[in-house]
Amino acid sequence: MDLQRINIKLYLEDEESISSEDAFRIFNTWIPVTTDETLIDVADYSHLPFGPQTLLVGHEANYSLDNTDGRMGLMYARKRPVAGTCAERISDALAKTLRACVRLEEEAELEDRVRFSASECWIVINDRLSAANDDATLAAIRPDLESVLGQLYGQETFEIERQQVDSARQRFSVSARVSSQKQHRVSTLLQNIAP
Repeated sequence: MDLQRINIKLYLEDEESISSEDAFRIFNTWIPVTTDETLIDVADYSHLPFGPQTLLVGHEANYSLDNTDGRMGLMYARKRPVAGTCAERISDALAKTLRACVRLEEEAELEDRVRFSASECWIVINDRLSAANDDATLAAIRPDLESVLGQLYGQETFEIERQQVDSARQRFSVSARVSSQKQHRVSTLLQNIAP
């Protein structure tokens, strides 16, 4: 499958560990110092009950403090095409998500309050034309997902589950979860996927 608009979300262990205002201030500091991609602006959407609460707009991708699915986390949303196989694109998106999570965890202003759970992620394909929300898409993308998640988690067993929704108009999405109760750190998993 020629998937490009890959979104990945990792969840906060404590949803109240970072506020929309914190994210707004911190994301603004990232714009002038980030050299590996072009970051443009920050927008506040905290007045919305669900969705991106604080959005860091980039040329290639957006990052957001997000509660679209009712849980707070960091969402990476690729916008521009990137070269490589489907598995390489998923791996790239996952690495960028993990890097942003590590960056937030290490922000001095947050005083080690923020931790992301790396035992679960939500993967959304923001392209209804290329990735219909059905089991056929899951069957087509599963080998690539299993390859990337196998590299990420090593010998850990994980589950991939398509999000069942009421409408085919919803975007295709899956949740991936490690079966064990082991706590995974985003910094460790980043080394697994992008050594």
